[in-house]
Amino acid sequence: MTRRLIILSSVPLAAFALLLALLSGGAAHASRPRTQPGAIVLPAVGATNRLALELLTKLGPTGNLVFSPYSIQAALAMVDQGAAGSTATQIGHVLGSQDSTALGAAEAALANDLKGTTIVPTGTPNQDSAQLLVANGLWVQSGMALESPFRTALQQDFGAAPESLEFGSAPDAARQTINNWVAGHTAQLIKNLMPPGSINGQTALVLANAIYLKAHWANPFVKASTTDRPFSTAPGERVSVPFMTEPSFAAQYGHGSGYQAIELDYADSGLSMLAVMPAQGTLARFQRSLTAAGLAAVLRSLALRNVDLQMPRVSLNLHTSLNDALSALGMPVAFTDGADFSRITRATGLKIHDVEHGAVMKVDEAGTVAAAATGVALTPTAVLGGPAVELSLNHPYLLFLRDRNTGAILFAARVANPAAG
Repeated sequence: MTRRLIILSSVPLAAFALLLALLSGGAAHASRPRTQPGAIVLPAVGATNRLALELLTKLGPTGNLVFSPYSIQAALAMVDQGAAGSTATQIGHVLGSQDSTALGAAEAALANDLKGTTIVPTGTPNQDSAQLLVANGLWVQSGMALESPFRTALQQDFGAAPESLEFGSAPDAARQTINNWVAGHTAQLIKNLMPPGSINGQTALVLANAIYLKAHWANPFVKASTTDRPFSTAPGERVSVPFMTEPSFAAQYGHGSGYQAIELDYADSGLSMLAVMPAQGTLARFQRSLTAAGLAAVLRSLALRNVDLQMPRVSLNLHTSLNDALSALGMPVAFTDGADFSRITRATGLKIHDVEHGAVMKVDEAGTVAAAATGVALTPTAVLGGPAVELSLNHPYLLFLRDRNTGAILFAARVANPAAG
């Protein structure tokens, strides 16, 4: 007896949570052993996954959503290298780590692990192979002296050597320089990360992380099989969207109390996509209660099964300030005159002026393209198996792109209405 998973929810594309996962090779999912990450990467992985689950609701409980928890934690980890006192304590709370040195080392180790996630087969053009690119940047007001430990940590652990810019006399030109860097490291998908006003004549320092992913499915969908089908949004409305179909193929499928899940491999890489669809009408409650332990339970439920899959084509994007969300998560003092970033520089007191995040994700018959960037601008303070399971993702669901080897969540998204874009 086949089972059909139909996503008919009543939230306008609010059920799309996409986490990018790195797998351990290019063979079929069932044959790849799950390796345990080295202990050194655990603080960075923990910080990434913590943000993935908490920001699902903090960035809005309903509607389409896509973001990169990896990019956000990398940017915050850089800022954390220069924080002190209660500012450091609060940032550490958000990241789940009170040791910025250990977090920096973990970030370096995780970035190194991510470099090995793609595989270029002999004779395959590089542009057709999976790509995962990560970069960090640091721009400083010309003439401002940085504390030596901060400069060293940013260079050694994050690969971010400081570059001088004239924020004071030419803030818009400096803003464009940073935006061009972001665009260049995200295949032009994130073009204006720092909007007007995010950088001004008082800006002293800007940190940024950029991540870009492009990967083809290990088992591509046949484009001719894509047909319009109904998708039920949370309010009970139905929209007609293109559904990709993959009949009767072997995949990691799981189910548990109130959800169904499937993990799909990308070719020539260790990347995968985990889609988690809660029971119809339960998405908001499901994502509020989803914890690291809950996600681990979903992963444990996966087993090789024969699956008939129906999945919408989706195109998501986000551009938002994270100030309110990060304050709500537990680091409000970093945005006030009470902030202490004395480990960055002692020349002037600093506070976070703006944290900007942009993300894009496109899922089609060929595979997935995703890009994200996070920018942090600081300004001076005032004072210083069996029968085939039929899975039709036709109501709100969660997607997780994650690193299977380390467990790090690189992208997160939520689909409530594929027609909304």
